[in-house]
Amino acid sequence: MERWRVGAISAAAGFVAGVAGTVLASWTVRRLMRSEGVQAMRRRKTGSDTRGMKLYHSFPFRSSRCAWLLAELGKTEEVEIVPVSLHGSEASDLMTYRTVHPHGTLPALVLRDGSVLLESSAICLYLADNLTCPDGTTLLPDKQQQAHYYNIICYATSTFDIILEPLYMQLTHTPVNQRNTGLVDTMTRKFHICANVLSSHLCGQAFVCGDKFTAADCVLGFNVWWASVIEGGALLEEYPVLRDYLARLQARPAFEATLKGKRPVKPSGGSL
Repeated sequence: MERWRVGAISAAAGFVAGVAGTVLASWTVRRLMRSEGVQAMRRRKTGSDTRGMKLYHSFPFRSSRCAWLLAELGKTEEVEIVPVSLHGSEASDLMTYRTVHPHGTLPALVLRDGSVLLESSAICLYLADNLTCPDGTTLLPDKQQQAHYYNIICYATSTFDIILEPLYMQLTHTPVNQRNTGLVDTMTRKFHICANVLSSHLCGQAFVCGDKFTAADCVLGFNVWWASVIEGGALLEEYPVLRDYLARLQARPAFEATLKGKRPVKPSGGSL
């Protein structure tokens, strides 16, 4: 009887051990598959998704945001950057370019399937969503910062851009006696509202989304840089938070490669 009990216990123990081993093996395989899936997804994001992409770009147009973001992502060698000149005797064949961008303005991003993105905000959002940096990190915000991320990107391109453009053209490229002073006064008042909104948001933090640099900083950073080249930076004199923010951005190698030290030209044939 005792032998039978011992045998039964041993058999049961063996069965339990076998089940446990099977479960452990199954769990291990699932973990490995999940890990390989993540790695495959990461490989797709860091490499193959860029094949066939073309960014049509010219400094200092708003395509500079996109070129800067590609530099931050380490993808300037993988995405073809097609130079387009919209000013002077070197102007590209605009009729040909209009087959890419119907309005003949910049930027334009052509995707692998032939789809074309026409807005700098859409391009930056798409690139940040689909590509990672060489070390596998992203330029996306943390969950708690998402609202600020989307808000600032849209604010910069929908509100700030349309204020800076006439100020840039009037104060940088229009003779004093030919300026539209009413337009300049109106847009200057609107600029100060924007500058106060952004100063309030950036006060006490390094970037748009706290201490993490994201694609939103390429979008808004272009605006702040743009303001800094109008009348020698006079627009930013009252806004130390924005000046400090710009200084942090200018210290980044990708900014230096894309924007730092360059001077804007008169964008005849198109606007910034």
